[in-house]
Amino acid sequence: MSDPNIEKWKTVKVPKGLSERIDEFVISKDGYRLGLTSNSQVVAYAIRQFLENRVSTKSSEHEPIK
Repeated sequence: MSDPNIEKWKTVKVPKGLSERIDEFVISKDGYRLGLTSNSQVVAYAIRQFLENRVSTKSSEHEPIK
């Protein structure tokens, strides 16, 4: 039987040192306050924050050519 969620997720590799820091964050008070209880939640949260900041700080030179 196949997992119905398999199509909703991708796997990415991160350097071991970064992975260890994510592990530490998951068990920290800050991680708890944000409701981030797994490595995948931390990574998804960080990527969302990064992308939101990139969109809001984009200068006009990065706008697509029309």
